[in-house]
Amino acid sequence: MSPESVAAEKPHAVFIPYPAQGHIYPLLKLAKLLHTRGFHITFVYTEDIRRRLLKSMGPSALDGLPDFRFHTIPDGLPPSDQDGMQDIPSLCESTMNTCLPHFRDLLARLNASGDVP
Repeated sequence: MSPESVAAEKPHAVFIPYPAQGHIYPLLKLAKLLHTRGFHITFVYTEDIRRRLLKSMGPSALDGLPDFRFHTIPDGLPPSDQDGMQDIPSLCESTMNTCLPHFRDLLARLNASGDVP
């Protein structure tokens, strides 16, 4: 079996931590565990969560592994150092109006792509 066909047979998991940064760490641990079991991993987060993750963990926080990819989707929240979680109704509205269409588009692109994952 060729390396390409083996890679194509590997399962692919897509993670999207929502609605806050606190959901990232448990999902990253699960994603890394699945990665060690042979999964391709796509980890999706919003712009606001990405900013806060880099701020709290530093630039190496997003260093990936082979078959482990990160994607950022727009969240519609204004760039700010303030915690966007303080206004839950706005966060939920922004997610439905801004994040959801971009997340669906990303899933469609991942499914249509010949590039694994």
